[in-house]
Amino acid sequence: PEGTKITVLEDVITTGGSAIKAATRLRDVGYVVERVVAIVDRQEDKEADEFMESVNLELHSLFTLKEIIDAKNE
Repeated sequence: PEGTKITVLEDVITTGGSAIKAATRLRDVGYVVERVVAIVDRQEDKEADEFMESVNLELHSLFTLKEIIDAKNE
């Protein structure tokens, strides 16, 4: 129902554009979207973090690309 809190889940986030588009559409129909959870954050110059902040979204990432690469190289 309208007013329900929703979290947007992304597999891989680069700029945040797709997640913000989804959050905006959900907000437009009455859902409360405050955060995006990404499985992998590619960390492209912190672009996604800044973009999310500009539209009042928290970004939480389970892993960064660097963490995955470092683990592979161990």
